[in-house]
Amino acid sequence: MLTVIIGTTVSLLIPMLIQFTTSLNDKNMDAVLEIVPVIFTNLVTILKISNIDINRKQFKELYNLMSQEWKSLKIKEEIRILDTVTERGSKVAYYYRTALLTSLVFFTLLPLVSPFLDIVLPLNETRLREQVFRLNYLVDGDEYFYPIYFHSIWSSIVSVITIVSVDSVYMVITHHACGLFAICGNRIQRLTQNTNSIANDVANQRNIYLQLKDCTIVHKRAIQFYELIDKINRNSFLLQIGMCMISISLTAVQTLMHLDQPREALRIGLFLGAQKFHLFFMSLPGQRLVDYSLELSTNLYSSQWYQTPMRMQKVFYMMQIRSGIPCTISAGGLYDMNIENFGMIFKSCVSYFTMLMSLRE
Repeated sequence: MLTVIIGTTVSLLIPMLIQFTTSLNDKNMDAVLEIVPVIFTNLVTILKISNIDINRKQFKELYNLMSQEWKSLKIKEEIRILDTVTERGSKVAYYYRTALLTSLVFFTLLPLVSPFLDIVLPLNETRLREQVFRLNYLVDGDEYFYPIYFHSIWSSIVSVITIVSVDSVYMVITHHACGLFAICGNRIQRLTQNTNSIANDVANQRNIYLQLKDCTIVHKRAIQFYELIDKINRNSFLLQIGMCMISISLTAVQTLMHLDQPREALRIGLFLGAQKFHLFFMSLPGQRLVDYSLELSTNLYSSQWYQTPMRMQKVFYMMQIRSGIPCTISAGGLYDMNIENFGMIFKSCVSYFTMLMSLRE
């Protein structure tokens, strides 16, 4: 599968690079601006699937940890909490896949409008045919329209399915970490509900203390799970964010340039929307992880920890110190994956777009 995905992506990169080099030699900057986002999209595909292959052992460790957590849970309420949170991640991944795959269908069908109209409403001359991408295959584009079209379609399908599959896995495992933090918060609230019985019953006090100890173990495993996710994706996310920023800015310029051509503007606009959607849903799981990790701190402070025995308060104090530090997914240590930073990046893309338009004029 890895060979098929990378081989297919590289097979499309070759005519892209030929087109890029030709446009650069001809000093056709509009063509250069158009092909760069497509090149970056293919590079992102290779980066995502290569990151999984390189970190195969770490991903296997993540899956094993997930399996162990599900098996270790005995209380129905905690199973329900983890199931609810992970199901929420699955729904987010489903909406993400649906949106991108729907955009892919419209994006790939638009070039067939002209051939279809030539059959249904023929003119005295053949309508201008546009490919999915403007690439240089070193052959006559009109003569080999369909072979070029189907190669572009196949490569696009492989690329988009790879992207949405890898991102869906990331969303689900991140929400699993969120579920572990939610379980810890629920245990804290449950253990401190009846402080009078804890203070007066020595046997119950010992039982509660053991449960609190198990809670700290779950908290530690949740942090280890988060750290493993961050370690796997840290370098990959940095490159992806950089390429996404450049691609969005250049594609926005292309959309504005083709406003006088509605069908072409729609095609490029779909590509632009998919890029923004991709960047947003890369940031969303990181925001959820921050929210759930900080929510544990809120659960600790709102519980009746101050009425528990001193040795329990010491445990609460250690958990409070750590839970006050948000668990953030980082892109190379330079960028935190959250919604606030997504907004900042979007503003930066608008600034780059304005600069590119002024330079083009």
